[in-house]
Amino acid sequence: MVRSATVTMSYTSTSYSTYFGSTNGTIISQESARVQPVGFGFVTVKGKCSQFSYPVTTTSGTRLNVQIQANSPVNLYVLPTYDFQLSPNGCTVIGNTLLAENNFTTYLLHWTAPSDGTFYLIVTGSNAIVILMDDGSVKPVSQTGTVTVATSTEMGEVPYSTTTTETYKAATVSPFYLQPTNDYALIIGVVALLLGILLISIRKRRP
Repeated sequence: MVRSATVTMSYTSTSYSTYFGSTNGTIISQESARVQPVGFGFVTVKGKCSQFSYPVTTTSGTRLNVQIQANSPVNLYVLPTYDFQLSPNGCTVIGNTLLAENNFTTYLLHWTAPSDGTFYLIVTGSNAIVILMDDGSVKPVSQTGTVTVATSTEMGEVPYSTTTTETYKAATVSPFYLQPTNDYALIIGVVALLLGILLISIRKRRP
């Protein structure tokens, strides 16, 4: 026996559509702003300091990464101008400093220029040998380019249905019966014949 069944299933699909637009804009990237390495030394009387100035011309957003090493403690100051005042012993810068780091032998400067212009690294120390090296300084670079941006996102629902037909086989089982055959009639006839012969024999024996 073969049977079949039909099933109808409904679904709802949700889709998102994003729309893009483009415009001309400014793209900011970076390029190297290498600071030239320099070495210098101080020789002073006890309790006094000498000074070394290193001008760096940068654009706004330039990040100075400079490593400073010395064989005895020194001081570092970053100034927006070369016009500055020293303490009586010459070891400390007084006034408008953008950054100050004192009494070090190894220092890694990470400093970002707030505007275009020339800034000054002032190192002070007493009887020291100093090496100043660039450690990956970078500056921003503006480029005009096409910028693609997402303008809107839309959500939609799409209903749909599908029909599935399934076919399968079913087996039918019937009860088991013993069916009579013609052999039974033959057996009954043989038995009747034997009974007849037996009755005749009995009659002949009677006086």
